[in-house]
Amino acid sequence: MNLDELTPEELADGFMIPARMTPEQKRRADQELAAIRQKRFTEQSEQDILYGRMLQLKIHIEDYIKQDTFDPNKDFSYFLRSYIDIQHKKKVDIASELDIHQTKLSQLLSGRREPSEDIFIRLEFHSNQFISARDWFRLSMKQQEHAIMTNASLRNKEKKHVKGHLNLNASIR
Repeated sequence: MNLDELTPEELADGFMIPARMTPEQKRRADQELAAIRQKRFTEQSEQDILYGRMLQLKIHIEDYIKQDTFDPNKDFSYFLRSYIDIQHKKKVDIASELDIHQTKLSQLLSGRREPSEDIFIRLEFHSNQFISARDWFRLSMKQQEHAIMTNASLRNKEKKHVKGHLNLNASIR
């Protein structure tokens, strides 16, 4: 929309000018707003609460994936644990719903086992495609990328296997 096409009245309608209030009026308005928010919060269904928490987790995952840095406290198991905690279900029930053994779930949660493609896909379907298999996969890859780039002993060991390398000393003219 081009602002030049709007009349001054239409422009004025688009802005909300704050009302001048006395401190007492502001206090009462704040109390009324807090009461309305509290009422809405208490009237939320379990489904609404679950949806809100899952949305928070989804956004948290997406934001973390976009970050360039790896946080060792936020690995795949951290987000899987959050996913399970949000649902207020026992691990045995989640393992059953995902059709994996409890031991495998426990190993995934402790970080002793790397997730496989089937886990990413099952988590996607378990969340009713709310959190994609791609996002679960990218969480795992972020962790692997960090391991590859920071494991000095592995890098030194593998460097010994390289017999030659590219000579890319190009001069800029």
